[in-house]
Amino acid sequence: MNQHWINGAIAATTLALSTAVLADGKPSHRMGQYSGFEGNEAVLGAAVGEAILQASPTKGSEHEFKGREKELGLAVGTAIKIMNVESAYKHEMNDALVKMTLNFIQFAKDHDLVDAMIDEEIATGIPMMTRVRKLIERTGNTELALIAVTEQTACFYQLVQETQREPGKITYRSPFGTVLASTRKLGMHDLTEQEIHEIWTIPRIKGAGQLMGVDLQVSAWRDDGMITISLPAAAMTAAGSPTH
Repeated sequence: MNQHWINGAIAATTLALSTAVLADGKPSHRMGQYSGFEGNEAVLGAAVGEAILQASPTKGSEHEFKGREKELGLAVGTAIKIMNVESAYKHEMNDALVKMTLNFIQFAKDHDLVDAMIDEEIATGIPMMTRVRKLIERTGNTELALIAVTEQTACFYQLVQETQREPGKITYRSPFGTVLASTRKLGMHDLTEQEIHEIWTIPRIKGAGQLMGVDLQVSAWRDDGMITISLPAAAMTAAGSPTH
């Protein structure tokens, strides 16, 4: 096992244990994260579901959770637990996915498997990308390629917190900075956001575009962490308005 992983694991364990000790040096009576709604998730879900429907701009079925109150309550309870974690850094809803993605990329880097990693990621998207390519060939709407690598897939919208959508392009902030600020200090990762952008984001998006027959463009790394995926100008003109 790589030494920086060992050091990171030790440091992370020490940090976790230290947060379970009270100011007077006595151990806390329990460890773990709690929402306060354990056993009452259905009640929480019913209240949240009603609030969502009242605030809904469409009043559509996508905002109706009748019969799924407990499921919604469990999801909201998880959000409460995550957002209340502030040890080391303030956690966000994508925290677990960010960490797993960082571990995946770090492993590939450490074992000289970056190219194989990208090939594997692109290969797993072949079934969906093949379907989208056929739709593009039939309709001429290359905007579908942009949707396929962003709004269509949970791999993107569960990882990325906020996006800015315009015809022919989508802009978002790299999701890795907050976690990396801590894990690099702990020795768990030695990656930088720019490195991730260049060895993972760009080749993965470009490869997916090739499968769909569209030359997707990815902006060069910017110091503010903002990334734009876009269609070529000619493709944007041909695509016209987005089709969802």
